[in-house]
Amino acid sequence: MTPRDPETYDPSTVPEWARETIAQIAREHPENLAYNLDRVAEIEAAKRHAAGHPPTPPEPANPRDLLHLSAIQAWQALASGQPAPGLDPDVEQAIYEAFTTSDGHQVDQLCDDWLNLARQRGITVDDERGELRPDLLDAISHTISAAIWYGLTTGYLTLTGSYHIPRKFLPN
Repeated sequence: MTPRDPETYDPSTVPEWARETIAQIAREHPENLAYNLDRVAEIEAAKRHAAGHPPTPPEPANPRDLLHLSAIQAWQALASGQPAPGLDPDVEQAIYEAFTTSDGHQVDQLCDDWLNLARQRGITVDDERGELRPDLLDAISHTISAAIWYGLTTGYLTLTGSYHIPRKFLPN
């Protein structure tokens, strides 16, 4: 939409949302019509620009925020009948950090428990130098993170039938 001469403006070129107001201005204040048509054109241009440039959400401040936001996205997907997104590396790292930097060090304790149980059962977890095999530790950590992710998303929603979004994560 471009500025138009008030005498020759075409109402069909005015967006639906502004037609009634512009028609009223054309009838009652034709001297202001060009100005208002310009404002409508600016609003439409801003809408097109905004549609092509969606805002980027701020980065989560800490691992727990990333975990909360990821869980909320998973819950929203599940609530709309979509599958929960898989466990991506950033979320896996956030789970590890959230559950190992707390007082309990749950992930580390679970890994140690599994490794000790494997050793008791005669499963080789150490290499020939007596060092823990890194691939085994990675696999155990990934399994624990995946189990936590399942519990936070699909498992939680299945058990409760609903989900709660913490107030600080709600849109303003």
